[in-house]
Amino acid sequence: MGLFLFRFWPVLVPLILYWVWQVVVRRRAVKAGKTPPRFSDGPWYWAVLASLLTALGCFLLIGATIENNKGRYVPPHMEDGKLVPGRVEK
Repeated sequence: MGLFLFRFWPVLVPLILYWVWQVVVRRRAVKAGKTPPRFSDGPWYWAVLASLLTALGCFLLIGATIENNKGRYVPPHMEDGKLVPGRVEK
């Protein structure tokens, strides 16, 4: 889970920005004596769309930058009574 959050934390940025915007708007409304907007009244569609687009960008970036091990995996096996560890042959 930590690795997932480390790599994909940018996906949460639009939702965090929406939350911060909501807090600011609510405080301003309370100071002005108006009814504060509900959390669901805001731009949820755009926040979720921005998060999905950010996730897509993360997937593409990680897929383009991480080297894939291209080769053939040889599992551990016995040779002449000795255990040979698994390895990737290129």
